[in-house]
Amino acid sequence: MDSELGRLGVSLSLTEDEDTGLVFPIGLWHSESLTTGFFIVGRLVSSKSFHPEALHTTLRSAFNPVKGMDFKLIEGDRFLLKFFHILDRDRVFDRYPWAYEKKILVWAPVEAVDNPNLVDLSWCDFRIHIHGLPLGKMTRDLATFIGNNLGKFKEVDLDSNGEVWGSSVRIRASVDITKPLKRALKIRTVLGDEQLVTFTYERLPNFCYLCGVMGHLSCQCEVQLQEGFCDPGEHAPYGDWLRAAAPVSFRGRIGVNGNLSSTSSTSCPSFVSSSFLQSQSEPPPPRRGSSIFGSFGTPPSVFFPPPVHSPAPPQTSPVPPLTLSQQVLVADLNLVSPLPPVHYSLSPPHSPTPTGHSLP
Repeated sequence: MDSELGRLGVSLSLTEDEDTGLVFPIGLWHSESLTTGFFIVGRLVSSKSFHPEALHTTLRSAFNPVKGMDFKLIEGDRFLLKFFHILDRDRVFDRYPWAYEKKILVWAPVEAVDNPNLVDLSWCDFRIHIHGLPLGKMTRDLATFIGNNLGKFKEVDLDSNGEVWGSSVRIRASVDITKPLKRALKIRTVLGDEQLVTFTYERLPNFCYLCGVMGHLSCQCEVQLQEGFCDPGEHAPYGDWLRAAAPVSFRGRIGVNGNLSSTSSTSCPSFVSSSFLQSQSEPPPPRRGSSIFGSFGTPPSVFFPPPVHSPAPPQTSPVPPLTLSQQVLVADLNLVSPLPPVHYSLSPPHSPTPTGHSLP
């Protein structure tokens, strides 16, 4: 409602009474705000409603802020997050993109002079892989040029020598989520050469396979309502082939300002996706406080020791067959009542003393 009124105010014709202007006293307008904290305004990009309390509980568990966090629903699908330390707030932007139940979460920092209802929430950072470039054309300048065509270029991944090379170029760029995902781009040079490059996106949430826009599925797309629509089935213009796996490696990154920093490509343990975020209809289970289960209650890996094999008994020489006289003696002994078993005491090894009956 506030955002609609704000847009309406640009072209609204005011009455004479409304246009007189209200003059605030200098001390009143420039007085310090009693609201303290560090704020983020966000929204859940979805065609369906969500449960605010469930989202609040899940975000608090995902962010795990050291100094705490407050949540307030302000308008429609917009909400305001209040942090009590700037590092807790900044960690949210170090990990991207975020999703709740596979629906994209978009947010932006809010300062004291900003109106949270008027902040543009149509851009989200993604890691994008650029495929199809010749090895000799994988340069920082070309990656920056393509990134700005995709949206707003942020940085490009480099190897330990500060170079760009490999099967693809991996960049970070802010993408307008209100527009279809770009699948490919034909690059033309002034000499007339053409090169087709394709794009894949890491940690891509739900999006429509018919129009390529995030926030709804194909079954909810308005394209189906167009006259003459024919279901493409498996030949939809968009699909899961737009998803890219995040590499597990350490690389350098060079940003817009040209500063090189060494950071892990998986520094976001995080992109808290739908696999971690719980159902909208019920809050997530409580975290286990014991360090045995880790920060989110995941049991540790169990390592079994190798099996212990008993030593093989010493090999003894085979017993020679009995002679005829020995066989007669054994036969005579069998006529005697059997002897009780012989028991050995636990005496030192140097003096074993058997106890029991002995032969006469």
